[in-house]
Amino acid sequence: MACGWSLPAEAQAPAVAIDLPAGPIATSLTLLARQAGVSIGSATGPVPGVAPTVRGRMPVARALARLLAHSGWRARRVGPAIWRSERDATPPPPPRRPARVAPPSPPIPADDGTAEIVVTAVKVPQRLADAPVSVEIAGRERLGLLGSAPDTGALATTVNGLFTTNLGAGRDRLFVRGVADGPFDGFAQSSVSVYLGDVRATYDAPDPDLRLVDMQQVEVLKGPQGPLYGTGALGGVYRMVPAAPDATAAGWVDVQGSLTAGIRAAGAVQAVANVPLVADRLAVRAVAYDIGQAGWIDQGGRRGINHGRTTGGRLAVRGTAAGWSLEVDGTLQYAFVRDSQYVEGGATLRRAVRLSEPQDTDFAAIGATAIGPVGAATLTLTAGATWQQLQATYDASAKAAVLGAVGPVQYGDARRYGVRSTEARLAGTMAGLDWVAGVSLLDAGTRATGTLIPGDPAAATIPILRFERQVDEQAVFGEVTGHASATLSGTLGLRVFRSAIDDRRRDDDRQAGEGSYADRIMRASPSASRSWKPTPATLVYARYASALRPGGVQAPDGQVAVAPYRADTLREADLGLRWRGHGGWTLDGVLFASRWSDVQADMLAADGLVSTRNIGEARNVGADVSIGWTPWRGIVLTAGMLAQHARIVAGTGGVDPVDRRLPVVPDLAGHAELTVTRERAGWHWSGVLRARFVGDARLNPDPLVVRETEGNLLLGAAFGARRGNWAWRWDLDNLTDSRADSFAFGNPFTAAASDQRTPLRPRTLSLSLRRNF
Repeated sequence: MACGWSLPAEAQAPAVAIDLPAGPIATSLTLLARQAGVSIGSATGPVPGVAPTVRGRMPVARALARLLAHSGWRARRVGPAIWRSERDATPPPPPRRPARVAPPSPPIPADDGTAEIVVTAVKVPQRLADAPVSVEIAGRERLGLLGSAPDTGALATTVNGLFTTNLGAGRDRLFVRGVADGPFDGFAQSSVSVYLGDVRATYDAPDPDLRLVDMQQVEVLKGPQGPLYGTGALGGVYRMVPAAPDATAAGWVDVQGSLTAGIRAAGAVQAVANVPLVADRLAVRAVAYDIGQAGWIDQGGRRGINHGRTTGGRLAVRGTAAGWSLEVDGTLQYAFVRDSQYVEGGATLRRAVRLSEPQDTDFAAIGATAIGPVGAATLTLTAGATWQQLQATYDASAKAAVLGAVGPVQYGDARRYGVRSTEARLAGTMAGLDWVAGVSLLDAGTRATGTLIPGDPAAATIPILRFERQVDEQAVFGEVTGHASATLSGTLGLRVFRSAIDDRRRDDDRQAGEGSYADRIMRASPSASRSWKPTPATLVYARYASALRPGGVQAPDGQVAVAPYRADTLREADLGLRWRGHGGWTLDGVLFASRWSDVQADMLAADGLVSTRNIGEARNVGADVSIGWTPWRGIVLTAGMLAQHARIVAGTGGVDPVDRRLPVVPDLAGHAELTVTRERAGWHWSGVLRARFVGDARLNPDPLVVRETEGNLLLGAAFGARRGNWAWRWDLDNLTDSRADSFAFGNPFTAAASDQRTPLRPRTLSLSLRRNF
């Protein structure tokens, strides 16, 4: 979306409901930021002293003035919904509880306020400028530049190191940097943990690809996050943060129409409503959307066979009382496409006639989060559950004889995933140490069946595969940060967990036995970091962390006794710099090196089914760099580049001895965006140009499936305007109408014998109209 359609808290809601108990000023500022939906940072560290009780409906500025009264500090607004606390030029006498603080520093130049972005994925809200971790955050404005309802794939075009496959909505796998185990939908635990707020969304399921409608921000933590997030977070964490209900009656409706390849039309509608139910105490927020997808693949006499639709919504209720907040929310999304989106050979949008390959995915989630003070600390309680259902159909005629069938057949892949998670954590400051400690429980289950569907409706279906998994995990975790001086800090983290996993897999009617795997492990994942702030605008940090994935069962391969695949572990060291200079310059760079032991990878068997096995040890070194420049007011240039060398250094049997690249992820990728905004005659005009380059990537380490996804360059543009409560915008995606290959896979039963390609969506023009209320 080229025009800013978010509703800044200060502009749209000058008064908000505030309920802050007396306590440490630092804790009260954190609670105020959550209740008011604003960002509050400090240029010189936590604000010392004790804050009074502040309750009632008032502007954020008044609440800040009351909290900081007689403290020697004041609050200054530096951007929309962004505040900075700083030492008062004429401070009053020292507070009753003296504390050693850093001497006043020169103020950071206030340009676009990006240094005040708050990271919430680190369990304790922390300014991005102070966080010693590699993280990228897309807030409302950045998400808006991607369109009115972007998906994960659109976000990946602007986030360094975030990659997705391209099978279709709800079936894609996420990878961060070089931590990639294969493109196929196997049963290994995902290498990226996906979260919806504080609720874990997946365990071994694909990314649900939730539409990012009315999201406060999306956070991508890069590198292993085992200490705070547990098993599976080898590559990182992908966390969606929905906008929370507030005390303001507001909403909007957005209607969109689009044309793909010039003639193929689709429409979309989205709506958001925020309704206070009890003044200053209780509010509800509702989101609904229905988004059509025009097809662009032709087959025989059928045009646009991969057309589809995504429908979803979210409902959240939030209440506050006595300094506590409770939010309960539910999310639903249903997506389907009528046929697959790959072709076979050449830069074309047409493929040979084959049996239809429809797919649909359902996702549901419910969660509850309570936050409040316990003494001088803050307690967060979270409980949630998610359910995901996937149904994919493939033309399996090429493998009919191998699978025990005759004639044209389809293969139906049906899966059900469920995750229940609970967490309690306490955070505070004591004796000069910032700390967080908690306990976590996880219960995950997977049920999958594979069935052959003969072309003859009178013929019986043939069961092929049955898979069941049950996982139970319990963990305790903690992190403590000490400050050696006003500029030097160190953090230690540790997670101790117990994981119990039970797998069963049977390839029915073709194999003699059933593969099973049961294991109970107790492990620890540590982390350590050191950070130095020579100036308020500069952060230098070094970090070490690790994460682990449990093992599981392989395909039986005709044997009753089956060797399982083992747990794999990734360890990584980062050296990072985050800097904000004069003249509107920003820099966020990381040098990283990782070692991945007993790599789990999904591989295709001769019959087209997917199994998981250990393929050896891998290492990766690289640089992840993002820059920003605001040369003049209203003009912002951002760019990023990832250069890495992810290779298998000690492979086992079945790994290509020549091409040792890890699958899916490229050695080089980059992006750039130019955004221009202007105010003229009461209109707010804005435009954006986007470019994203992804280099060549190996599809799979198996030498029997030699396939490479070619590098591609994707260009886009948008232009829009807003006046009063009305706004319009047009987007033009794939400016050059490129037919480049985005993913060299589509059907596991013909992958080894055909040149499968998934072309980029053709040039698409979208026009949307929005009305704010």
